[in-house]
Amino acid sequence: MIDVVIVTADTREMTLGCVADLQDEPLLEAVIVVDNASSDGTADALAEGYPEIRIERLERGVGFAKACNAGAARGTAELVLFLNSDILTTPGGVRGLAAALAEQPRAVAAGGRLVEPDTELTQTAYRPRTFPSMATLSMQLLGLEERWPSNPIARRHFGTSLDEDRTVSVQQPAAAALLVRRAVFDRLSGFDERFWFWFEDSDLLARLHREGEILYVPGAAFKHLGGGTFQRWSKVKNIRSVHHGMLHYADAQLPRGQRALLGMLAIAISLPRIVLFGRSRPDEARAWRDVLRAGLALVLGRRVPAIAGF
Repeated sequence: MIDVVIVTADTREMTLGCVADLQDEPLLEAVIVVDNASSDGTADALAEGYPEIRIERLERGVGFAKACNAGAARGTAELVLFLNSDILTTPGGVRGLAAALAEQPRAVAAGGRLVEPDTELTQTAYRPRTFPSMATLSMQLLGLEERWPSNPIARRHFGTSLDEDRTVSVQQPAAAALLVRRAVFDRLSGFDERFWFWFEDSDLLARLHREGEILYVPGAAFKHLGGGTFQRWSKVKNIRSVHHGMLHYADAQLPRGQRALLGMLAIAISLPRIVLFGRSRPDEARAWRDVLRAGLALVLGRRVPAIAGF
């Protein structure tokens, strides 16, 4: 049986749609929604419309990793399906993931194929990718991913060409629809709660990969609406969250020398922005100071500190 965990923050209509699509799934033991301090009445609407689901109401906003762990702790099923609130299931999607794990006992997790809601064509931006490396993180820090999306590093990281007619072993499928064996998830203590938003899924999958195979199941399609919580974030909040995520991932997963080099790069890109925005955009300058402090911690071999201001 499967517990479904959905984390939501001010995405009431999307979350209601996500839960509605799960009502006829026969393999579900529980649907658990973690309301991450929403202000739009999400929890009340869910309680009224779906009294059978379990709702974890958080009084203050926490990181996505901590919210996912809180949801998983409310269930006991052998398998845990983590669904983003902007996901709609398709017939056979959940069963396809469960069947893939049943067929391959050594596999510890399985991810579905994210598709466009109207056409059900694969969303290429969410195909499986390799784990973040020194090269890919440097590319993202420098903004090359946006300015030169077809660069060789990006092509190797994002451009995995896979046969969508069969289940294959990969490193990092999209975590918006990810089925995990609870025993392994619990043994790893779940998501690393030092992450806030961004890269917490990469870190979990990297640790899961050391325990067994991770599967990409293209036959298990999930409609990805997009435009959820992150779309409403300010630029300052995005700077803090994305950079904290990538630098903390480096702290958790990269070798010592690579961590130090990435820290130097973070310092190098932060310093001119702190000077440039010091008077004209003080909030942005403060966010870059947080990034600089995180980079300095990597250089000195210290743990990346939590970034303030969330």
